[in-house]
Amino acid sequence: MASIASFVNQHAACMDLAPGREYDASGRSAAWGAKEAQDPSWGIAERAVCEDRFADAVALLKVPDMKTFQAAVKEDGHADFLVGRDFAVVPVNGRTVHDLAGAGLKFLTCDPDFRVSGGYSTDRALVDGCVLSNYVPAA
Repeated sequence: MASIASFVNQHAACMDLAPGREYDASGRSAAWGAKEAQDPSWGIAERAVCEDRFADAVALLKVPDMKTFQAAVKEDGHADFLVGRDFAVVPVNGRTVHDLAGAGLKFLTCDPDFRVSGGYSTDRALVDGCVLSNYVPAA
């Protein structure tokens, strides 16, 4: 988790890093993944949460099996993520989302209506019906 937090801190802010359950019990603003991280079908090995410079939650997910994770994203039907090779980041604040997208993370979505603006690209994800893009819709 420390290496994921360090990456986030290079491009946005990730302050007061805490293990997911500890963060959830603290009463601070809700962060994505409290239930999902406990569900083996998501393939999340570890979840932690920090806060960005706006005091909004940023969930950090260690995802050793990205195909399993992407299958769960598709099954969920509502979630979109910023992903690296073996991790995902779920910021709440739109400015933090765009700061991290500019850092090289890809936007993972399984929305069949997702379209990119000119100058951006999409790549096939590991799961049919999902894509990775350097375009992040306005949050």
